[in-house]
Amino acid sequence: MNAPQHVLVGVDGSDESLHALDWAAAFARRAGVELHVLSAYTLPGFTGSYSFAHDVPMVDDLYAKRYVEDLLARAHERVVATGVPATTEVTIADATTALAERSARSGLVVVGARGAGGFMERLLGTVSANLPVRSACPTVVVPGRARVDDGSLAADSLDRFGKVVVGVDGSPSSDAALQAAVAQARAWGAAVELVRAVSLVGWSGSPWLDPGFRESVLGGARAELDRDVARLRAEHPDLSVSADVVEGHASDVLADSSAAADLLVVGSRGRGGIRGLLLGSTSQAVLRRSHCPVLIPARASERAGSGRADGD
Repeated sequence: MNAPQHVLVGVDGSDESLHALDWAAAFARRAGVELHVLSAYTLPGFTGSYSFAHDVPMVDDLYAKRYVEDLLARAHERVVATGVPATTEVTIADATTALAERSARSGLVVVGARGAGGFMERLLGTVSANLPVRSACPTVVVPGRARVDDGSLAADSLDRFGKVVVGVDGSPSSDAALQAAVAQARAWGAAVELVRAVSLVGWSGSPWLDPGFRESVLGGARAELDRDVARLRAEHPDLSVSADVVEGHASDVLADSSAAADLLVVGSRGRGGIRGLLLGSTSQAVLRRSHCPVLIPARASERAGSGRADGD
């Protein structure tokens, strides 16, 4: 991964967004780049009778702007206290759209897994589910559970990064995830572990299948994984690489693997699904359940890796 010009992070005042801010600051410090802190909001409103030509705001714009400017000032203080240079920006816009537009000028965009709820939910809301498929750069989603007693992410855990886990399944999306995982592992001086989930639910017990079907499928997955490992070790001899084939649904396997990881990398889609429109069901489930931050590569990197415009 080339060093980004800056890291972009979205904040809304929630604990989750502050955890994302801490993670983004640690990454920016490690990469030696600036952090750009963005808060985007819209004003809730209602449409009156036919005599009203436009929606009527339910919240005073000046109050909302002052509220957001105050939380950005506090976020800025939090970041510069770590020694990372930072800029801030307030914009009245849909948060996903604002972050996606600015991602074209960023090396990484970071958000919390959930927003603040209520009115402030409009600041981040469903960004973590929608942004990864619209972002021009990789997206990192930081879960709220990655917290310590004082409500922040511990600095030592942010800098530790002993292991990056990446989910692979042979699809173009997972190839992009593997490349991103290697880049992150090298940047942080961490080991990388490839995890291949194999689900045999509904197949292994079928009476018409060969008795050796299960071992044949698992053996094929192991052989593919071994080839990936051999290639990575040849290309990156200084990188610690391990791999594991686990029987089970991909979202369960990856969520379990995240408990012992510092970063989990997954593709935006696997082998199936609607092309290019939505974040895959496995990726969405992992975002909801992961114990560690989750990185999803940009869709453009998946299309480049596959050589096809649809990326699926």
